[in-house]
Amino acid sequence: MGIAPGEGECASMTGAESVALLRAAQRQLNAAHAVWLGMVAEVGTRGLDSAALDSADEIVRLTAPDRWGADEVRTALRISAYSGNELLDFAWAIVRRFPKLHAAMAAGELSIERAKVIHFWVRDMSDEHANTVIDEVLGHCSIDADRPWTSEQIGARCRTLGIQLDPDWAQRRFAEAHRDRRVISWRNEDGTATLAAQNQDPARVAGAIARVRKLADDAKRDGDPRPVDHLRSEIALNLLDGTYADLTDGQILAHLATTRPADAEMGETDVPEPEPEAERDPAPAPAPVARSPHHGVQVTAKLSTLLGMDRDPAELSGQGPVHAEYARDLVRQLSAGQWRFAVTGPDGYAVSSGLVAARPVDWERRRTSDHGIVDLLIPADLLQALLEQTISSPAVALWRPVLVEIGRHHLLATAGAEKDNPDGQPAPEDPDDARRRFPRQGLRRDTQLRMTTCQGPGCRLPAARSEIDHTLDHARGGLTLAGNLGPLCEHDHDLKTKGGWQLLRLGHDRVRWITRLGAVYDVEIPPLIEPERHRPRPAPDEPAV
Repeated sequence: MGIAPGEGECASMTGAESVALLRAAQRQLNAAHAVWLGMVAEVGTRGLDSAALDSADEIVRLTAPDRWGADEVRTALRISAYSGNELLDFAWAIVRRFPKLHAAMAAGELSIERAKVIHFWVRDMSDEHANTVIDEVLGHCSIDADRPWTSEQIGARCRTLGIQLDPDWAQRRFAEAHRDRRVISWRNEDGTATLAAQNQDPARVAGAIARVRKLADDAKRDGDPRPVDHLRSEIALNLLDGTYADLTDGQILAHLATTRPADAEMGETDVPEPEPEAERDPAPAPAPVARSPHHGVQVTAKLSTLLGMDRDPAELSGQGPVHAEYARDLVRQLSAGQWRFAVTGPDGYAVSSGLVAARPVDWERRRTSDHGIVDLLIPADLLQALLEQTISSPAVALWRPVLVEIGRHHLLATAGAEKDNPDGQPAPEDPDDARRRFPRQGLRRDTQLRMTTCQGPGCRLPAARSEIDHTLDHARGGLTLAGNLGPLCEHDHDLKTKGGWQLLRLGHDRVRWITRLGAVYDVEIPPLIEPERHRPRPAPDEPAV
């Protein structure tokens, strides 16, 4: 059934033939997507018979996806839990609820992109109204239609017709969307991040952005040389992360004045229109102390990177990798946060871990109001070389207090001595602790250091925001020991305890999931440092050590 031509065939085609083949390939792709969505819906609606849960694991075809159906889909396709839920909802609606759309796709007339547009608008209409809208627009979806519509035209017609059929529909849609309001963030491909407040009250959004704009405009009038968009970004994040907690607008402006870059230039397009003098605030008070509490900021970095011995990426929890220079600056900013360490063996997995109270020379000491976390990773052989001073540099001298403290903790741990526990509790391996329901602070911290994310298939939720789960459940005799503990997000924990999935630990580097449909998936627990990359490489323009 394939139609893909070879390179030579393409070269010999006329222009009209190449266009015709493009259109034929699109129709074939539409049909293939219909098959794919059909299988997504099939897998997502296979589950356990609720009447048989207590007696037998009988797999049945459900009338609609249950809570766990999307997990079979996302694990099979290696996608995130969110993407799995969205895909299954879409596939079930196309295949089961709106079979006309599925039939049009199977016939090659409807693309998956146009199907998504139609589904977006009709999904919360009554079946009667939805099918009326589908009948109206479906004849304009094919690339061979007499009057083909673009996706934008299809969406506009769906919305207009929906309001005509049910004037209350738009109001209901607004109310339902507003109930799902949330604040989210995502990582951009270039390494930056985006923050968004979705499905909010538009009037409150207008008020929030107006306040940010006014503060930025006032700062520009006071001579701040930064671009106005940079000022708005700085103000918005400082308001959200707690840096400006309890500060008045005047105090915010005073603080901004103390952070002006000396070498920035102000462009003419950044200068706001003059404001009437009567509406100006009085002169700001002296700049207050404004510090971010760094809630939720956690960075994991190799000590060799922080010492300038290589330029390997660090990991910003929940955001992904960041380049070395950014990591070094961020670690300096988090000097007052909690610092932890993990010393790794030849395989890259942790052999000791703990807290670090020391800081590099002249860096700010620990401050309890700072909630940032720095996780320092270092191979045991490199730690020994640095402590024996076979490697020296100004950066190593600066960091020596930290290296000495890590070395002391590591020596005690590897010598079999009792670990240093700031809370004075016994070591996690104490027999009494092994029978506890919940691990003590030291064991919890050690687990989060060794396994940085949820163990669920494809899940990237940071361990700090996950539950500490007993692989063999505590109620079934599982002990509270390092070898039986691992992070699981709330959803994947419920998947294991309520959804019929099984979790087995195959060693320190791998777990196995068995789904309720009997599929088996192994999830690797990655090493903290890749073994072949743990030895430092010289940074550019620096001599090898």
